[in-house]
Amino acid sequence: MVIIIEFKSQIYLFWYIGKCVYEKQKIYENAIKKYSEYCSYLFGNSFLFTRENVYLMKRFYLNFPVYYSKLDNISWDQYKLLLMIPNKKERMFYFNLSILFKSDLYDTNSFIMNNYYHRI
Repeated sequence: MVIIIEFKSQIYLFWYIGKCVYEKQKIYENAIKKYSEYCSYLFGNSFLFTRENVYLMKRFYLNFPVYYSKLDNISWDQYKLLLMIPNKKERMFYFNLSILFKSDLYDTNSFIMNNYYHRI
């Protein structure tokens, strides 16, 4: 379970952790817990690698492909907000809107709360 890879941003690290969790979940029953503890120890930040965040990293891996060139154009908090949207088309709409307007978390939340997707 050793993670010794250089990442160009924290977002790509989170994507990779999500990938590892997804792949190891087939082997280990409690992969999320193990990766949460391991990453907290390895990176020294238990707040960033809580079980909830590691679970979101797995969902992040499943919903946002790494080959998408604009993956690191929004923050992790914006991704967490987007992952709460169950509809994939709606989620990608707000993702692209956030990139288009170079928005921050507040703006992305405003787009979602004002139902821009349903207005078009």
